[in-house]
Amino acid sequence: MLLAAISCGSDDEPRKGNGIVNLNSLMVNHVYNPHSDEVMELASTRNKLVIDTLKHQATLEFSYNDGTGDKTLTLNDLTATAKRLRFYVLSSPSNPTFSGYVDFNEEASMRYQYTTAEGIRIISMTPKVFFHKTDNTITYDDTTKATKLENVMYQFYVMPASKTALVEVSYIVHAKHNRMFNNITAFGVPYTVTPNGFTFSGKNIETNATYIARYDSAAVVPGVVPGEKSTTEYPFKTFNATVDLVNDHLEANYMLGSSATVVATGRTYPNYTEY
Repeated sequence: MLLAAISCGSDDEPRKGNGIVNLNSLMVNHVYNPHSDEVMELASTRNKLVIDTLKHQATLEFSYNDGTGDKTLTLNDLTATAKRLRFYVLSSPSNPTFSGYVDFNEEASMRYQYTTAEGIRIISMTPKVFFHKTDNTITYDDTTKATKLENVMYQFYVMPASKTALVEVSYIVHAKHNRMFNNITAFGVPYTVTPNGFTFSGKNIETNATYIARYDSAAVVPGVVPGEKSTTEYPFKTFNATVDLVNDHLEANYMLGSSATVVATGRTYPNYTEY
């Protein structure tokens, strides 16, 4: 599989001028050989995408190593279909095994998938993997009613050099403590590369969290927003998650501090899943 860290510069914003955007992106590649059931080591590569957001066309220089050496796939006939605001799905009439997307809403988040003539599957992506509007159930260690949420976002920032990831959970509610977390960030979460993506697993992982106490005294004053606070009181006592890049699926189960257990499922883009 391909996993990538992106550094991109654009000649123009997609909604301004001529609509041409140039992205020269450092990405990470994940390569899977189904014949041997082997996954290659993650490798960084640089891909060049030029997208015309007005004509809905794009070109791509896609670099990869299939185990026999460095190669580049050049696609000059890409169709860029707008599926929602600033989100484009990429397809190639000349190469039906290629698919991908670029999302200008999430720091130019991109993901490409390509299968070589020999059947080697390559997934190339920016290192931050987003899952939006996931389904979450939070249960507590007392009689507090379970919380069900659909608006929690998960971000996995995979770092091949350390074989760990930064994991961020945003907009989750802790009903027992009456707190809404703007974000909870965990550092150094170990991961394993799998044929379809990644598994994350660890115990007693330190976190930094920012939250709003929703029911404190300031909340009842008209026009006054409770102040955001920081805390390290909510480590991931356990954290287990599976990211399936092929089927674009997340499953997570973790303990938030000592009083809440979270079960989450989701997709990157619930309103569009056919890429």
